[in-house]
Amino acid sequence: MGLKIENLTKTYGDFTALNSISLEAENGKILGILGRNGAGKTTTIKSIMGIIEPDSGTITFDGKDIRKADVSIGYLPEERGLYVNAVVKDQLLYFAMLNGMDKKKAMDEIKRLLEVFKIPGYLNKKVKTLSKGNKQKIQLISAILHKPQIVILDEPFSGLDPVNIELFKNTVLNLRKEGATILFSSHRMEDVEEMCDRIVMLNKGNVVENNTVKGLIDKYSREDVMNVVTNADITALVVENGLFLEKAEGTSFDIKFNNTAEIQSLYKKILDAGIEICEIRSRKTTLQEIFIKELADNE
Repeated sequence: MGLKIENLTKTYGDFTALNSISLEAENGKILGILGRNGAGKTTTIKSIMGIIEPDSGTITFDGKDIRKADVSIGYLPEERGLYVNAVVKDQLLYFAMLNGMDKKKAMDEIKRLLEVFKIPGYLNKKVKTLSKGNKQKIQLISAILHKPQIVILDEPFSGLDPVNIELFKNTVLNLRKEGATILFSSHRMEDVEEMCDRIVMLNKGNVVENNTVKGLIDKYSREDVMNVVTNADITALVVENGLFLEKAEGTSFDIKFNNTAEIQSLYKKILDAGIEICEIRSRKTTLQEIFIKELADNE
């Protein structure tokens, strides 16, 4: 089971922030929630956390009303919120005890996580002395040290270097292995495509896509377009053979065809012209392209 939202609606005067949206996030899975600014992501997150009271609809976890169920939630907000004058130990103990942890168990977990994040010597450092990346590590630790059942991550990799991005990714994937229900919001489409099991796209408070990553990419990919990479320009050959060149970048060509015989005939003429074919593959749409098509083009 896991988190389930059904027909959630929230309005502010004449503005509809959420228009009867429904989605599910399973235990031990990562659900990507995508959308442009103002699409309804933050309202959805705040409704789950009980910060906002929706006008109608239900939110349940493992079949129980989330307001009445004993559910622990860990939240990494896009706008980071640390007490900069506190030392790391006090900062983390404060969040741990707010979430009902015993002080000794909390300290043991804090030390373990500082080791995991490769900053074991930072226990007594003031937060304001830390680099941006290390502040983010403390923020993530504060969100997960109480082992929450639901983990909400809003732009978790923002501003991190590649090494720390991998460290954060491994941490999130381990949370998934441990059975946490994870909601992941990011504008880094390559990370969403790599990590998420399912994706919900929001636009103007409506769900416009709800699918697995593979299902979504397959839905938008073109079976009638072939990407051909050669060692020379084949534009003239494509035109001569009556085929449509959708896109050309250097020596990479996206060619639209009506049947297999057409594209095979073109391959033969390319080779007969002494041009090497380096790669042939079906035109696969990226998540970035889907995001732009479904969201950026829908003002």
